[in-house]
Amino acid sequence: MPTDVMRAQRKPGRDGLDAALGRLVMTSSINTAVFRGLLAVVVLAPVPFGANRPWAWSLLAVLIGLLAGGWALLAIFGRCRAPLPAGRLAAAAIPFGLAMLWAVAQTSSLIPAGSWHPLWGEAAQALGGGGNGMISAAPDATWSAVMRLSCYATVFLLAAQLGMERARAHEAMTAVVVAGVAYAGYGLFVYFSGREEILWFAKWAYLGDLTSTFVNRNAYGAYAALGLVCCVATFAHRLRRRREERRGAAEWTETLLVRAMPYLIGALLTGSALLLSHSRGAFLSGGLALATLMVALTLGRALSPQAALRIGLTILVVAVAVVAMNGEGTLERLLETGTPAADEGRADVYRLTLAAIADAPLTGHGLGAFQSAFRMYRDGGLHRAEDWQYAHNVYLEMAMDLGVPAAGAFFASLLAVLAACVRGLFRRRRDQVYPATALAAAVLIGAHGLIDFSAQIPAIAMTLALLMGIGFAQSWSSRTLSEDGTAP
Repeated sequence: MPTDVMRAQRKPGRDGLDAALGRLVMTSSINTAVFRGLLAVVVLAPVPFGANRPWAWSLLAVLIGLLAGGWALLAIFGRCRAPLPAGRLAAAAIPFGLAMLWAVAQTSSLIPAGSWHPLWGEAAQALGGGGNGMISAAPDATWSAVMRLSCYATVFLLAAQLGMERARAHEAMTAVVVAGVAYAGYGLFVYFSGREEILWFAKWAYLGDLTSTFVNRNAYGAYAALGLVCCVATFAHRLRRRREERRGAAEWTETLLVRAMPYLIGALLTGSALLLSHSRGAFLSGGLALATLMVALTLGRALSPQAALRIGLTILVVAVAVVAMNGEGTLERLLETGTPAADEGRADVYRLTLAAIADAPLTGHGLGAFQSAFRMYRDGGLHRAEDWQYAHNVYLEMAMDLGVPAAGAFFASLLAVLAACVRGLFRRRRDQVYPATALAAAVLIGAHGLIDFSAQIPAIAMTLALLMGIGFAQSWSSRTLSEDGTAP
């Protein structure tokens, strides 16, 4: 009888514990399901021409919006929790939000007429006077750009919230590696088969260059370089020595062959695809990103100097072999750097873009409205008669579109994320590979953005947002921030 009483007295406690564990499992399962949905959208984004078509980026925005909206509703009703406090995101969210608010304001006719874009005055004269105007030269394009940037920000937010669990962070990195290798494999198959195709469409540009499912060789080169960075990062992470391990040369070789070799093979494939894209900018930016990765891992104590040297030499040997086999075209284009043919009119576009910035330094010409606004500035200096869609420099284009203050706010939000990654790199005692990869990926796309527009290709921007979100999430210790709001 006393035993039955004791059991009856203990049962409520056990039931409460079981209920708490059940809620924890359910919460984790929901977050994992949403996270895997996010990964699926991001890794499939390159399929439709890098998602660089209105229908493709609109579909991606809808899918990401549904994921985020569903997750937010579940969080509101207590079915899942957001492990990352809002305060941790404020330094990045506030300047980004201000930049987007200004972009929306650029489409408003309530702005004083003195700030309207000159195209609206010309349109009014052509129509006999009257009519409203606004800052943006192309309000529809501005709304589309706001949608895309908001989509990328949502990818980052979901990755930051749901990527705090180590298993999910590893899953995200693996997903990007697998996607990078898969697209490289497809591109290599098409290239060596001699078929000038993208999926089932005949190629209409960049014949003779490996572009995989992308149209532009420079865009695919940047995407391949992202995959390469993730392959090398995971390769190095697999080779790291755990604290309890004491490895000699034999053990290190075994680890290399068993745990790390698949990622080295992945690096070989993505590196080959990068070289065969014949993109000089992606090649150089990729090299800079790899150097950044190794320095970050070493400074963050994820790798000892000796391990970094071994891994660096291994990568160097593989890189030399890949360049020797597949780098002839890219090296030839590198030798042409500085010639008028290699410049492709960029210097004149930069000159005219700076003139446009000077005409509206505070208000800009409208986010995403570069193509429409730039037509006013064309002159005889442009040796190419095409209608320029991009400035081939994301910093100049953003300053022209948003105005210098709002563009500064936008880039400040990115710097806030990277600053958190640097902090995590030095303060974390484990998993520094994720903030290090985020930094390397940002250096890659940021450097390439000086001469091209890869950052404006949706598939690349979403992949970068995912990596930066994971890096940001893993920059905070589980001792202070616990997964799904529970104790670590």
